[in-house]
Amino acid sequence: MAEKNVAALEFSREVLDWAADKAGESLHGFAESIAKRDGDRERIVKGHLTVPQAEKLAKKARIPFGYLFLEKPPVVARPSIPDLRQVQDAEPLSEAFHETLEDVLAKQNWLAEYLSDAGAGEVPFVGRFAAAERRNADDIAADIRRELGITDDDRRKSPDASSYFSALSAKAEAKGVLVFKTGYVKSNTRRPLSEKEFRGFAIAHKLVPLVFVNGRDAEVAAVFTLMHELAHIWLGVTGVSDVAPGQFGSPVERLCNRIAADVLVPMDAFLARWNGPQDVDKIAKFFRVSKLVIARRALDSKLVDQAFYDEVAANTQRAKSTGKPSALVTIPIRNSKKFTRTIVASAMSGQTLLRDAASLLNVKPDTVVTLAKGRAENG
Repeated sequence: MAEKNVAALEFSREVLDWAADKAGESLHGFAESIAKRDGDRERIVKGHLTVPQAEKLAKKARIPFGYLFLEKPPVVARPSIPDLRQVQDAEPLSEAFHETLEDVLAKQNWLAEYLSDAGAGEVPFVGRFAAAERRNADDIAADIRRELGITDDDRRKSPDASSYFSALSAKAEAKGVLVFKTGYVKSNTRRPLSEKEFRGFAIAHKLVPLVFVNGRDAEVAAVFTLMHELAHIWLGVTGVSDVAPGQFGSPVERLCNRIAADVLVPMDAFLARWNGPQDVDKIAKFFRVSKLVIARRALDSKLVDQAFYDEVAANTQRAKSTGKPSALVTIPIRNSKKFTRTIVASAMSGQTLLRDAASLLNVKPDTVVTLAKGRAENG
């Protein structure tokens, strides 16, 4: 049927502009994307849309269809966590961040209810070092290594930073911490997360603690972010971080950086391998961390000056991974392997509806079944 023969409804232009902005474009841009004729585009811009057009706008904006019938844009309450980012004049956290946070919290809430019903107890190390007088970086790092069972063999047996991240995250999840790592919102690869906006966040929930690592960052940076966010769990401090191993930022962020460095690059082991500034790259590869972390260790030990550290920081390239593993590999990583195993098993046993499990994993119901078969085949 021709567009001009389809009845159009009148909507508030203010609401349409708000919806288009949430969709990442202007109302003019939206009109051009769905209407071929100038007259139809002008009609849309004036606030007259057919029901199918309005439904498309609501879908692109990721809002309930009914919102479009309001006179004014709604005030939507969003969950939030403390902003601990260290960058001066940091941009407000984006829609992509808030949707990611909402998605992770939904998973956390489901698992918290599941574990409560099963009679699970609290994770003992959440907030173990919350008291100010106990906040010694060396002691906390030693406790993390001991609690998670981290040894030098974990690094030696990991051929690269990606493998090292997998080994460390597996140890954290085995002790009850959910580890999420993805570079985009939910399952939408067209909506990347910005590593310049945030590199990770932690939620120090007593029953279901979790850490999120921005997968857009380099693998060596992801390893450090993982440990930084785990330090938040031990301190009992919830928040979002940009994780820059430097001298600026809040005391808590500087402490978490120090703890992460102590876990990944113990000072004695670092000093044993240090022969001069020319060794930064070689030592970074050995410890599976970034050159910036090594430069920071050297600066803290007064082995280099601030100018050297600043030069390394300026020249650090945060190259992103170019690999494209299959969806069945990435789904458990971006949803936490522990959470994925639990909800898939619950769905297969009939305890959780298949569509609910699929919704929480941001996949189709058939994919949940495929994930279950893959797990069964792999033992």
